[in-house]
Amino acid sequence: MFKLLPVAIVDKKAEYRLVTSDEADFDREILDRYHVSVTCEDHGSPPLSANASLEVLVEDVNDNEPRLSRHHYVFQVAENSRLSTQIGVIVADDPDLGPSGSVSFYLEPRDPESSDFDAFQIDPVTGVITVETGL
Repeated sequence: MFKLLPVAIVDKKAEYRLVTSDEADFDREILDRYHVSVTCEDHGSPPLSANASLEVLVEDVNDNEPRLSRHHYVFQVAENSRLSTQIGVIVADDPDLGPSGSVSFYLEPRDPESSDFDAFQIDPVTGVITVETGL
């Protein structure tokens, strides 16, 4: 996953850069950190060495789509339901972290000319669907 590349050697001090190898394929949702040991050895006789441990944290990017708990929802509502009556909840999650992992909900009309769209409202945060107008 990682390799050391020499950057410079000045006054017997070597500087290296820790870089990812060409085969590296990071995915924070699978593994969010790597523990790497670095050993430095001199050319004396006998050679002496020192070790350091590194923790490499994988930063999250928006690489996952939200997932709905179902692909198809069916809710029933009485024809005389009052305004704000809850008729159902849509549940979704996103495994990304931070803002990339938060989801919001909104309703889209199947037919832009239809008034059915105005009859319901969805809470953008909770996914709760309520009656918005008289049915």
